Amino acid sequence: MTAPTLLVSQSGQLTQGLSAIVSPHSDGPVTTFVTDRPEDNQYYLSPTTVEAVEQRCSDSDNGPVTVVVDGEMHPGQSVDLQTRLSPVTVRDKRAAVWEWLGEANPVAATCLELQQARIARRAAAAEQRDAAEQGPSGTSGSVTAHDERIQELRDTLEKRRTAARQRVQTSYSSVDGRVVLLGRVSAPTTPIWAALTETTATATVGRPAQPTTAMATVGPHTLAVTDTPGILGSHGVPDWLQNALPGLTAAIEQATCVLGVGEGCETLLTAVAEEFDVRCRTLPSDTESAARDALDTLLETSEFAVKLPYSDAAHALVSDLHGEATVHATEYDDAIYVRVEVSQATARDLHRRVSEVDGDVQPYNSSE
Repeated sequence: MTAPTLLVSQSGQLTQGLSAIVSPHSDGPVTTFVTDRPEDNQYYLSPTTVEAVEQRCSDSDNGPVTVVVDGEMHPGQSVDLQTRLSPVTVRDKRAAVWEWLGEANPVAATCLELQQARIARRAAAAEQRDAAEQGPSGTSGSVTAHDERIQELRDTLEKRRTAARQRVQTSYSSVDGRVVLLGRVSAPTTPIWAALTETTATATVGRPAQPTTAMATVGPHTLAVTDTPGILGSHGVPDWLQNALPGLTAAIEQATCVLGVGEGCETLLTAVAEEFDVRCRTLPSDTESAARDALDTLLETSEFAVKLPYSDAAHALVSDLHGEATVHATEYDDAIYVRVEVSQATARDLHRRVSEVDGDVQPYNSSE
């Protein structure tokens, strides 16, 4: 026996990507119910929508139903709607996404646990009020226990957010640049990331559950390339999703550029560029070659004419340059002449290394 899931939206349309996230993790079929009605103070869903959902749940012959509300309910609305629809399991959009990410993302898992604790606290407070109206009760300690648990989870969440940000901020410090691949849910960021970084990875909806970074070489550049979870909706990255993905925020803040992948990424990049003041480009196609072409255009380089003596150290440097930079020409005459293109970030290092082998380096002038 399978338990169906019902996605309910009353904004006139379902949030883009929500169904793709919920479906793989549902025990049964996933259906949608979309209306266009205002938010209700008590249930979030309007009374008419609640009645329709009740009818759909009662008609189900396949066991308990899960209702995912396409919205952000406050704890009181969650308690009241859960009570109204019981034994149906009710969660909002944030909980569904946090649960999806939380399987491999401790920050998202804590966000979900904190939300559940706040809802439980609200339910305990309501039960305590009802008991007080009927007579003395001994339930006052229950609310206090929930308050203590909520504070504990807040502290845990802050520690995990800080650790996630620091991992991004302190890793790959020696690279020429940082690139973030960003797209909507189901965007093929992972295949492009795997190709650029020569890493084995399987493209799966909902993965990576948190930003994942590896090294890549693009022309003369050594880059830290970050794959990211797909972003729901049709605008920017929602605050509640940023809360669960502190590594994403840190990666974008440090990014040399953000590459948009897949359909519908234009509005996402516009919002990201405005919020983080970072260069963004939309890939014309979802391919590694398109990503490399975009990076070649975005990343700045400099060409140098290098003159080296005949020595073992100089020959070793030439060999290193072929592996680390773009060597356009090499000539062996009275000395070793190399025309090399390097990232601007490594130009100073090139001067140092050439000087160490008693060579000379000058900016390359194509007219000479």
